Amino acid sequence: MHAAEPRFDAVTSMPKFEHESQAEVPSAFFDRRRLRRVRMIVELTLNLISSDRTVSHREARCLVECARKAILELFPGFENRYERSVEPHFMRVLQQRWPVEELSYSSPFETVN
Repeated sequence: MHAAEPRFDAVTSMPKFEHESQAEVPSAFFDRRRLRRVRMIVELTLNLISSDRTVSHREARCLVECARKAILELFPGFENRYERSVEPHFMRVLQQRWPVEELSYSSPFETVN
C-alpha cells in the first residue's frame, strides 16, 4: 500500500516583506514592535555619537536628523512627542561632546558624504 501524498494545492504564499501584507491590523504587538525600533534607533544613535571619536559634529547632526526621519516614518504623528522626549537626549549628548559648537543646525537638509 502506498501512503497518501500530501496535497499542497491550497497553500498560499506569505508576504516576503511587511509592506506586502494585506492590511496591517493595529494591535499592541505591532505598536510594541515599532516602539522597540524607536528605542533601538535612539540608543544606537546616542551610542555612536557619544563613543565614536571619529564622528565630527556635522556628521553627528546628520545622524540625529536621519534618526528623526526614521522615527517619524514609524510614527507619522510623533513630531511633538519627539521634540519633547527624544530630541533633548540628542541635544544633551551633542552639547556634552561639542560644548563650543552651535547646536542649531545651519540647514536641516545638510548632508554628509
